[in-house]
Amino acid sequence: MSIGTYAPALNHRHGRVRGMLLLVMLLALGATSGCAGLGSPPPTPAVIVVTAVPPSPVVVVVTATPQPAKPTTAAADVPPTAVVAGKPSATGTPAVASRPTTASKPAAASPTTAPAPQTLKVGRTNSYRGLLFTVEEARSGEKIEGQTADRGKTLVGLRLRVQNPSGQLVHFANSPLTGLLRLRLPDGSNPKAEDEDPFIRPMLKPEESVSGWLYFQLDRPVPLEPLALALGGAQETVVTIPFTGAEPVVAKRAFEYLRTTEVVRGLYWSVSGGELRLDLPGQQANPGQEFILVKIRATNPTAAPVALRGRGSIPQEGTDYLRIRADNGVLLQVSAELSPLPTEFPGKAEQDTLYAWQLPLGSKNPKLVILSPDGSEHELGLGPLPPP
Repeated sequence: MSIGTYAPALNHRHGRVRGMLLLVMLLALGATSGCAGLGSPPPTPAVIVVTAVPPSPVVVVVTATPQPAKPTTAAADVPPTAVVAGKPSATGTPAVASRPTTASKPAAASPTTAPAPQTLKVGRTNSYRGLLFTVEEARSGEKIEGQTADRGKTLVGLRLRVQNPSGQLVHFANSPLTGLLRLRLPDGSNPKAEDEDPFIRPMLKPEESVSGWLYFQLDRPVPLEPLALALGGAQETVVTIPFTGAEPVVAKRAFEYLRTTEVVRGLYWSVSGGELRLDLPGQQANPGQEFILVKIRATNPTAAPVALRGRGSIPQEGTDYLRIRADNGVLLQVSAELSPLPTEFPGKAEQDTLYAWQLPLGSKNPKLVILSPDGSEHELGLGPLPPP
């Protein structure tokens, strides 16, 4: 074969070889690619979802309208509300169900209400230190006649009238009257009166009276009916004016008779009677005691003047020589000279007087004693006295 004839044949052979080589290379490349993906799932669009890191599908389901999907077995026994309340959201914000509702908020404290006002007509009287105390009216509330209670307190006001029926001036100079007046409550407590005029240190002339409002502050409201006004200090016999119930009675007992001594110190001494009571003008008897007021008349039977003098010609007053002998024999000094005796008596003159002594309550047979300048004693029986 000539070279010209061989050349086309050779080119044809080389083309076949190149085609076979290309086929082998393609097969090898396909086999290599197939081996690389062997055993691993084919890539899916889910890879895009994973790499994009979208919000948690669970959170989306919880916060959105629930789907009608059937709950899982683990959540079937738990109420849906409890599941939501127990799972915080992805952003850390508490679930809606865990927030307190309006009903769970504590109720605001209501403001303190003012005590309801009360009024009670009383109109009752008792005697203390020789004065007549009358409680005309009682009121209670937050405000009474311009007086306002302190915060959280209740005010009780008494319209009080005080009268001096005696002929003696009565003045509370040493201790305020308001310190001797207390409101007696059902539980036994006794709050003191407020220091308000005209009852701090009143001064009452004979037959004079004073009126005003007496105030007490209480921790809580109380009914007025069981209350009482108590009058008296620690060393005095206390008297009361109850607002209801039994009427208070002025504790006094009178006795009358006429008894006369022989002439003593140039005079006749007579007793026409007297009174037993717990008080005198400006004084109150000690606990367990009472006053005896004795009406005494001294008479000069001669036309010559008589001077009542002691040793050394010193003029003597009734408080110097008049005594009461108690049932136990003790001589008692004069407590009050309500109508004093003069130190001199003109001829045929007589003088009526009134003296008082404090003696044990329930005494029966005390005696009036007149002391002579020489120390001798002259007695005049006063008993038997009326019992308490």
